[in-house]
Amino acid sequence: MMDAVDGLAITIWVGFWNGSRNVCTVSFATGPHLFMVGGRMNEEVQNVVAAGKLSQADGEKVSRLEPGTYCQHKSWGVGRIAHWDLIGDRLIIDFEGKPGHPMKLAFSAATLEVLPDDHIMAQRLRDLPSVQKLAKENAPGLVELALKSNGGSLTLDVLERMVKGSVIGDGEYKKWWENAKKALKNTRHIVVPSKRTEPLLLRDASEKPSILLLKDFLAARDLKTKTVALAAISKDLDLFEDPKTDLLPVFQDISDVVRKTHKLHLKECLHLLLLRDELVEEAKMDAAPMGSMKVSDLLADARQQLAEAVKGVPVGMMGRLYRAFPAAFPDRAWVTECLNHLTRTGGRAVSEIAAVLDQNDELDVLVEFLKKSVRNRNLSGDLLIWMCKERTRLAESVFDIDLGNALLSALEDDHMQGGPKRTGRLSDAFTEDRGLLGEMVADADEDEVRLFAKRILSMNVFDELTRRSLMARIIKARPEMEALVQDSTSSKQDDSLIVSWESLERRKKELDELATVKIPQNKNDIQIARAEGDLRENGGYKAAREQQAVLLRMQGKMERELRKARGTDFADVATDKVGIGTVVVVQDEGTSDKETFTILGAWDGDVEKNIVSYLSDSAIAMIGKKVGDSVELPTDTGGKRQVKVVDISAFNKA
Repeated sequence: MMDAVDGLAITIWVGFWNGSRNVCTVSFATGPHLFMVGGRMNEEVQNVVAAGKLSQADGEKVSRLEPGTYCQHKSWGVGRIAHWDLIGDRLIIDFEGKPGHPMKLAFSAATLEVLPDDHIMAQRLRDLPSVQKLAKENAPGLVELALKSNGGSLTLDVLERMVKGSVIGDGEYKKWWENAKKALKNTRHIVVPSKRTEPLLLRDASEKPSILLLKDFLAARDLKTKTVALAAISKDLDLFEDPKTDLLPVFQDISDVVRKTHKLHLKECLHLLLLRDELVEEAKMDAAPMGSMKVSDLLADARQQLAEAVKGVPVGMMGRLYRAFPAAFPDRAWVTECLNHLTRTGGRAVSEIAAVLDQNDELDVLVEFLKKSVRNRNLSGDLLIWMCKERTRLAESVFDIDLGNALLSALEDDHMQGGPKRTGRLSDAFTEDRGLLGEMVADADEDEVRLFAKRILSMNVFDELTRRSLMARIIKARPEMEALVQDSTSSKQDDSLIVSWESLERRKKELDELATVKIPQNKNDIQIARAEGDLRENGGYKAAREQQAVLLRMQGKMERELRKARGTDFADVATDKVGIGTVVVVQDEGTSDKETFTILGAWDGDVEKNIVSYLSDSAIAMIGKKVGDSVELPTDTGGKRQVKVVDISAFNKA
């Protein structure tokens, strides 16, 4: 029977009735309670009320606390009324661990909650071994008993308070609950929440579980509750005989709700649509029903608010969200949108954006964006961390000592703004990856490595022990750095690359051809190969992608070198000693044979003409020597030969 008291719906359980006590059990949303029938009061209690020792209201409450009645007190727990002592103005109650406890009548009326005989707490007090046996042999049965005792809904904290320590030992409860959850998966009328803050629910066992799941979703009035209900449907999809038909009302409801509320609740709407699409895939449907709101439609409509809203999307759905960008922003506008998100979002979003760009053959665009971001120091901590992790894959062509300096700058900025707490994740990524520094300096010039190392030593971002550890990693990768780092007088600030004007122009043209011809042609080859079909068996596609990685590495290396290049015509060079722009004649001290070397810029080497770069081993050995000095030159076989400088003249380009 349904009724309402002060606007609160109640259900009277006919199943529990005790005429001698003049009470019935009433189930509220908060749980079952005992109430007087017809407001009748125990005759003995009426005498106490008539004597003015108890109020009418308290008299009615005390009348419900007849001997044998189970009750519960907020502090003392569950108990059973042992007997009345109305003359002495008290009830005697046997609480768990506190038998024979006296309590004044008025206080009893105000603080005791009457429990039905079949309540789990009453059963726990009356026959603890039986409840313990139920917990051990039928965990779902115990959970169902607790739910029925609490009106069909209770939180996990309440369940724990009911059984932990008494029914189940303190040290055993965690394992018991894990086993109970597994067993409850097959108990469809009991809903186990995905989050601890959400309640356990008891459903009508006579109705199909799939119908109950649909009702729960359609009855939900807010987006968060709908999301929870949709996750429950996804979890128990096997309950639906024909998901494609059964779920139509759900899909329609989602579209209607999202269209109405997305401007105010964008994060929640995105989550709901992404969860729906996940469900569509699980149900093996080609797509959501015609007319359904698409993720791409929502993305296009909410473009300005997306970067902030994406932060509220669950990590596992980031990939699905960014894969919808090409449909949301056509004509390659999606590429620009993805790149904008790279520096505005964080965490998992960075890797998912990069993956989408790569999967759509836009790796060259991503690399170019990363190079500019490194130069402009426009890199978030999450993006820097991702680049370090992806140094052998997607970020390979931009992983070098320039990135290392950008990382150090970011650490310094964060440290200045917020101290050690602000630099935490980025600092950990830099210091805990033991292979990172060695790979970063492996191919860098000595001057670059020396300056990089000295910068680390001077940073107060790291403590002394960490600085020493970082230096040890650099020296392990580049042993020659040990002396250079320790000798501060050897530090040179000029790390430029000396080249001839001709070789500089030649290198610029090579880079231009690489950027405007070879890389675009390679990208076209990738797209042609992709159109041929299954990429797993497509050798042409794989070869084109491997070639792309080679070309992008070459481009990165050439750009770094050109930034350091300083052109010269080698005019007016001094000839008192060997230097860049000189022609040197040496005589072999063993054979007396003479040989002429022309020492020019970094990119001017020509074996046939005996022109050597000033960075070559032979040039390094001769530079600074005067006529008459002996020099040890390397041989082609890896040995050494002794020669004497016999003439030094200026290089004449004519």
